[in-house]
Amino acid sequence: MSRFHLLKKTLVIVALLSFVAVSGALFAEEDDHFIQSDDYFISKEPYKTQAWIYVHLAKMKTPATAETKNEAEFMQVGDGSELWTKNYWQTRMATKDDLRLGVVVIVLDSQGDEGVYRAPENKEEARTSSWFIAKITDLSDLYKGHLTVSGGYKVDPKALRVIVGK
Repeated sequence: MSRFHLLKKTLVIVALLSFVAVSGALFAEEDDHFIQSDDYFISKEPYKTQAWIYVHLAKMKTPATAETKNEAEFMQVGDGSELWTKNYWQTRMATKDDLRLGVVVIVLDSQGDEGVYRAPENKEEARTSSWFIAKITDLSDLYKGHLTVSGGYKVDPKALRVIVGK
C-alpha cells in the first residue's frame, strides 16, 4: 500500500472520529420521557402557593448573571418563542425514593386510562405538549398505580419528573 493511500485512510478515520466526537457534543442524551440533559422547564410566573402552573420545555440561550438580574434567556422548544425568566428548572425522572409528600414534580399534561396522567409516549408529544408543575399530596393509591398531586390530579409515578439543582 502506498504512503498516499495510507495517509488517505488515516485522514478518513480521523475525520470520522472527529465527527462522532462533535456530534456527541451537539446532541444531548435523552431519557425515557424524551427529555434531554440540557432541557429546562420554564414559566413566566414563579411556582409558589398555586396548586399547579403550566411550564414549557426550553433550551437555555443565555445563563443568568447579576447583570441580567438573575434571569436566564430561553427558547421554548415547542414554538421557538424566547423569554427571559428567573423561573426555570432542570429535571430528571423520579425514582421510588422521590415519592414523598410535598415533593415538587413536573408532569406531562396528558391523561391515559381512567383520567390518570401518564408519561409521554413519543418524542413529539414530549417536546411539543404542555407540562405542569405541582406537589405530591397523597400516596395512598400507589398500590393502584397512581398518586395524587396538588389540584387533585391522579398521576402514574412513572410520569413524574423531579427538580435537580438550583
